Amino acid sequence: MNTTPVRAHRRVRRAAVAVAIALSLAGCAAFGGGSPQVADRAAAEGPRNFEGPDTALLRSTDIEPIAENPKPELPVSFTGLDDVTVEVTDTSRILALDGTGSIASVVFGLGFGPNVVGRDLTTGFDSAKDLPLVMDTHTLNAESILELNPTLILTDYSVGPYDVQLQMRNAGIPVIFFDPADDIDDIPRLIGDIASALGVPELGEEYVIDFRERLDETLARIDAVAPRAEEDRVRMVFLYMRGRAGVYYMYGNDPDGTRGIAGVLIEELGGVDVAGEEDWVSGSLTAEGLMKLEPDLILMLTLGLESVGGVDGLLEIPGVAQTPAGERRRVVDMSDYEMFTWGPRTPEVLEALAEAIYQVDLSEVEVS
Repeated sequence: MNTTPVRAHRRVRRAAVAVAIALSLAGCAAFGGGSPQVADRAAAEGPRNFEGPDTALLRSTDIEPIAENPKPELPVSFTGLDDVTVEVTDTSRILALDGTGSIASVVFGLGFGPNVVGRDLTTGFDSAKDLPLVMDTHTLNAESILELNPTLILTDYSVGPYDVQLQMRNAGIPVIFFDPADDIDDIPRLIGDIASALGVPELGEEYVIDFRERLDETLARIDAVAPRAEEDRVRMVFLYMRGRAGVYYMYGNDPDGTRGIAGVLIEELGGVDVAGEEDWVSGSLTAEGLMKLEPDLILMLTLGLESVGGVDGLLEIPGVAQTPAGERRRVVDMSDYEMFTWGPRTPEVLEALAEAIYQVDLSEVEVS
């Protein structure tokens, strides 16, 4: 059976966009509070005019768990997105598999990292990067999964084939399909869902509080350095590229109101989502389309930028050099394992991107 359950169809388009991205997936008055150095630089240049490429780097390459050796209360019955109620009796050997590494990041953040026996392609933080990979390129490998003898599989529809997940269920392995977070505001719900399925709902509530505190502080600091006047905000677009495969895409929000993962990031970073601003729909890159958007800054995944030969190679792609971003070589890249992982590290992802975009140390920015 290859048909995805009907109740999941509303998620399929957004999940597909996330996978394609993650794998193939001016003056002082315009700024908020922040340090005098930030305000002085903004007054002199304005972030729309910054030059040169930057790489956004997280302060830590790993996830710090909120608890060690959590004690789940089992058994637990959890109804997944496919309306199947699954009984969880054993969390000793977990597989957390999705198209962005989000589920694994929550599982590790809740302290279940030592129980995880394998990983998907997009889970690459330090605690997980050496685990056995259970995917061939971008698809799940049934034999690799079965060899690990998992007692629980946590997944969603952003990875497949769906038949492999059903095969695992038919083999007697509890398989839970989660409703992924479509937006940053949806992350607490995902954390709560995963914590409930693992038998630690109270720990999940604690982790949600921790997440919200870190997110609020980060967004406040970003607001303090991002321009408030519309004409001063940095115009951004996300380009997904795999040069060797000839894959070139532009992403943002769509004019019909459909939100995309790249568009959400741009908005949270205080930028202008030029794709959503123009009458343009996320999809294949064209020189005319990119030049029409006139981005000041291009966001990219690190491996994607490397695949086209770095910034020099990117500028050879039709249309790129003719944009304001191309003229100033203004490209910000971030690890493929980090940029689009909706989960406990999202505040740190936003922090790293904001520091690269606005060329400031957010930890030195004071907020009231």
